[in-house]
Amino acid sequence: MINTNGFETEIKVAKLNALAKAGVVNAEGFYTVGGRTAVDFANSSRRFGKDGDGLEKLEELLTFLKSMGHLHEEEASSYHMYLFQNPDRCAETMNTLRHMRARFLAMLGQASNGWPIDPSFIAELNDHLLNFKTHLMLEPSEGGYVLTAKQSEQGPEQLLYPIFKDIAEFIVSDQLEKVRQCASDSCDLFFVNQSRNGRRRWCSMSTCGNRAKVNAYLKRQET
Repeated sequence: MINTNGFETEIKVAKLNALAKAGVVNAEGFYTVGGRTAVDFANSSRRFGKDGDGLEKLEELLTFLKSMGHLHEEEASSYHMYLFQNPDRCAETMNTLRHMRARFLAMLGQASNGWPIDPSFIAELNDHLLNFKTHLMLEPSEGGYVLTAKQSEQGPEQLLYPIFKDIAEFIVSDQLEKVRQCASDSCDLFFVNQSRNGRRRWCSMSTCGNRAKVNAYLKRQET
């Protein structure tokens, strides 16, 4: 009897590797076409090779942050204890994260159409930012020292800090006016349009852009 499950797994791995090589996703399957953490977070409701929400559980948030360079492996290990000590607190953290992602997605939709930002979203984001307590610390580096911001308190809620911080920095940057949504009818990914002529329409030319070219070619052949 042919092992179809093993064959399907090989195909998924091959597709993942191809997409990662093209810069569409990272090795963990999270989409990286956004151009920065905030926009990639907005796109995290989708994850290649996974059915359902890409950030459903705290373990997946840890994986996302590690894959985006915001969390070291040893740091991630320390957060696993919260899953056993207070699973309800972890679940509430994830509910907060997904709620803010939905609101941020709505804001990106407004921004991509030239509409002003909803002030209530800014107020809610500010409320969350107030809860994070940080301090500055000098740490050794190859060139001497670097100044980093360390969190003063620990808990699963602290995992939201690098995401919410980058959302805030994104909002005040010149990238906000460059945010676009993929022009494909079957894709809802957002990206920051950094193309020289400002005409980028697709999340990636390797996926949606290529499919659009192929479809346009086939339609021309029909006429």
